[in-house]
Amino acid sequence: MLAGTAMAEQQNIPQMSRRRKVSVFLRQHEQWNAWVFFTLMSGLVMYCVGLRGMPLLLTPMLGIMQLYVLKISSLYVRRSTAMAITGLFFAATPFYRAEPALLCTSLQVVVLYHTLVWVRGKRNMFSLRHFVVLGLAAGVSLLLLPAAAVFYAPLGALMLWCNRNRWWSAGCILFLTIGPALALIFSGIWPVMPAFTGMSSVLSVLLVVLMFLPAAVTIRRGHPERRNMALGMLLTAWLLGCLQPTGWLYFYPLLLPALLGVVLMLHKKVTNHRLLYVLRALGLLIPFATLCAAAILPVYRSASHQNIEYIR
Repeated sequence: MLAGTAMAEQQNIPQMSRRRKVSVFLRQHEQWNAWVFFTLMSGLVMYCVGLRGMPLLLTPMLGIMQLYVLKISSLYVRRSTAMAITGLFFAATPFYRAEPALLCTSLQVVVLYHTLVWVRGKRNMFSLRHFVVLGLAAGVSLLLLPAAAVFYAPLGALMLWCNRNRWWSAGCILFLTIGPALALIFSGIWPVMPAFTGMSSVLSVLLVVLMFLPAAVTIRRGHPERRNMALGMLLTAWLLGCLQPTGWLYFYPLLLPALLGVVLMLHKKVTNHRLLYVLRALGLLIPFATLCAAAILPVYRSASHQNIEYIR
């Protein structure tokens, strides 16, 4: 009997080794896998809702935005819950229409991640590559949607203050990355893009305040000496958008820390683990539900239109 057990264990060794190799591969390339998955899902959803051709070129950027949503969520919750929150964030994909605003929103999420990593205490200073990203994001926003560039003013001040010991190198990088965009605008070579139809200021302020309350729960789970400063700068960044005709996509990244705050409060208040498992499972299934809805709704509308024509 012992011999049979030993033989069975020897037979299971190759299978266990293969599983371990697959697990290590997925763990090492998790970010690539997440980016490819959300890029493909975004492309399929946008294709199903009729956005074909040039808008599909934005799907790699959508994949990057979803990847950074996952990275931000992973700062506060376990990986499966982070995937569920990313799935909830993905649900708005069928409503994406304005490409410049969408690109500015994606860059806003990337800069938000760099800021929240510092708030969590995972780095003491911002590296020079973060200033490159900040400058490029602000420059692209100035060219595509100037009203959205106000988001980076308070965050840039925060990053420069954190790197005050090396402010000259950070300032030079910001100048070199933002300078070409400013030169194009002031020289008249690049026309100033018209702003999108914005929301009313009262509605924008109400939206920011309501979403920032649970978002504060998220941001306050950071370094004690950094969270209050970050709260003030992020609140200022989103409130500045209330004075500009930026559109709803400007405020959409604020939904992420708000969702995280709600999830953190649920984990603290809800003791029924089965309910939490169900909610997590629903979040994980939302990307597939979004794709199915995007594929079915056009068919349903076409069938309804044909029925109306037949009745007439």
